Amino acid sequence: MRPTMQNIARTRPSLVRLALAGASLVLASAALADSADAFNISISQSLQHDDNLYRLADGVQPFGTGPRADTISITSLSATFERRYSLQNLSASVDLARVGFDTWDTLDYSTRGGKVRWDWAIAKRWTGVLSASQDETARDFGDLAARRESSVSRQRTYAAEANYWWHPDWAGGVGFEQFSSAYSDTASQTSDYDAAIGKLKLTYRPRSGNSVALAGRFTDGSFPNRQAGVLSDDGFRQTDWRVEGQWRLTGHSQLSGYLGFTRRRHPNLTYRDYAGLTGRLTHLWLPTGKLSVSTVVRREIGARDDLVDNFVVTRALSLSPTWSVSPRVALQGRVEWRERDFRGDPGIINIALASQNDRTRIFNVGAYYTPIDALRLSLSYSQQVRDSDLASASYTARVASFSAQYTF
Repeated sequence: MRPTMQNIARTRPSLVRLALAGASLVLASAALADSADAFNISISQSLQHDDNLYRLADGVQPFGTGPRADTISITSLSATFERRYSLQNLSASVDLARVGFDTWDTLDYSTRGGKVRWDWAIAKRWTGVLSASQDETARDFGDLAARRESSVSRQRTYAAEANYWWHPDWAGGVGFEQFSSAYSDTASQTSDYDAAIGKLKLTYRPRSGNSVALAGRFTDGSFPNRQAGVLSDDGFRQTDWRVEGQWRLTGHSQLSGYLGFTRRRHPNLTYRDYAGLTGRLTHLWLPTGKLSVSTVVRREIGARDDLVDNFVVTRALSLSPTWSVSPRVALQGRVEWRERDFRGDPGIINIALASQNDRTRIFNVGAYYTPIDALRLSLSYSQQVRDSDLASASYTARVASFSAQYTF
């Protein structure tokens, strides 16, 4: 079994090396920076009050008698650097955060992230990217049973790609990505997985700046802490074909995103196989210089190892307006409708006993104030309501938060 998150720093020196390498590059680059460099260090503090931390149904208390609400403190530090050297562009970032819970303090956790990226070019014909990154995020309790420890997902990616522009408007590209995902808690470690991903891409980018591309991703994945059995497999192969694009429709609107098809196959349990259409389209509308409206529609498909479902289809529509009241004050809102359809009965039990489909509505409003250039204050309120075919999976949660960020 893999070590817990608390022991990763000791048993996995590569994690520490990644963080130190990113920090060293950021600081070393800053030492050599001139006035044209973009180097920033930010510290932030956020306080949140969540009235349903564990995302429980009405009338249910955590572990029988525990309080439903909690106050959460998030302290973070980040450093970023970016500089262009002729045709080359270098960037790096380091992100550290500590999350503390006032009541359920056994859920306290820390995250460490970082990224190093080189956008390279050789004359006008060859372009590409080399990058390494790590992200750590806590899983949402809306999809977890109540537990006394947080489940932190650590995702690490090493990627390389190259594009050859045989014509000013056309390019062919190849790429490779090594990806790993690991969880801090023992209960989730059977979901750890590694993946090797090959990429092919054909890009059309005219002088207008618009772009359209046909992209293929070929993934060979494995679950190192899992053995193939009746319910789950120890690996998979997945193929994704996408048409990606970014297109300016008018002087005030832009459309970007992708439409594609995903197919996943398993070496041992073929009844876990699935395939379906995927897509994500974002329309940005700028009716005035102070108002913008972003509309996102998406359809996603993903694996779910369960007694009654093989995969889940997510359909969502969101609307996010932003109003710049003044150079220092902005208001932002967001409304999202999301539906998750759990499909693919493996035939292990009677699906009529435990089928599940979720419908979620999310509402968020926030105000942002920048009294001085270096300081940003924000106040927000959000509400999430889920209606599920399973009564125990339905909930309502409200979160109010205040944060301050200072950038050096």
